[in-house]
Amino acid sequence: MKKSILIIGFGDLAERLERHLIRKDYYVCGLTRSPNKYKGSNLIQWDWTLNKEFILEEDTFDSIIFFPTPSEFNEEGYRSGFIESLDLIIRSIQHIKFKSFIGISSTSVYGDNQTGMLTEEIEPKPSNFRGSVILEYEKLLHSNFQERSLILRLSGLYEGAPRWMEESIKNTNPKKIKLRSSYVNRLHRDECIQIIDFALEKGLSLENDLINCSAEFIKYEDLFKDKFPDYNFNDYFICPDTQAKEISSQKIRKLGFKFKS
Repeated sequence: MKKSILIIGFGDLAERLERHLIRKDYYVCGLTRSPNKYKGSNLIQWDWTLNKEFILEEDTFDSIIFFPTPSEFNEEGYRSGFIESLDLIIRSIQHIKFKSFIGISSTSVYGDNQTGMLTEEIEPKPSNFRGSVILEYEKLLHSNFQERSLILRLSGLYEGAPRWMEESIKNTNPKKIKLRSSYVNRLHRDECIQIIDFALEKGLSLENDLINCSAEFIKYEDLFKDKFPDYNFNDYFICPDTQAKEISSQKIRKLGFKFKS
């Protein structure tokens, strides 16, 4: 029987995910604020900022996947995109049957002072409002969906060279940028899609409530050298001499997922 997926917050990642799932004969319904911006087989407009619940004709899904997005990049915008939107979703799906709820989150819940190897067992201690709001979102998700919930904490998503690095070398009179860390934890956007597909196929929400998703731990300097070999990293950036924060991916690897890197 064809599996059905409801994607809430249908954007770039969801668009990629749907293309992948449709090839495997999934039925996908997507809710988005911008139906004209993205391509999907069954898109419905829903703007959570209007504070109105959504209503669907379908009442049964195998899984619901939520891609939260801040409406603005201040604290109010984060609360709107993560907390208020989830509250609306919870009310909207009261009469919908589903087996699992996958909430997309971020490893930014770990604070700047948390260093070393960070596993799922380590309690996050956010150092800014973004991490604090996202951690509150995770707790709200867990408390409402309990054993049906799965949180996927994604590290820095990327595709190609970082834009801010490109912009720095294009500047004819560059001013050195001080970075917060010497290292970065990364996950390619396409690999993110593979992880979500893996979670759906393996039914990970049945036995796992939280998984860190990070494929690569690399120095900014090494990343710069790889992408811009003709330029000197130290001409553009200053890195602090601090202990690194590495997001552990051992849990998902042990579950059977294989990263390309």
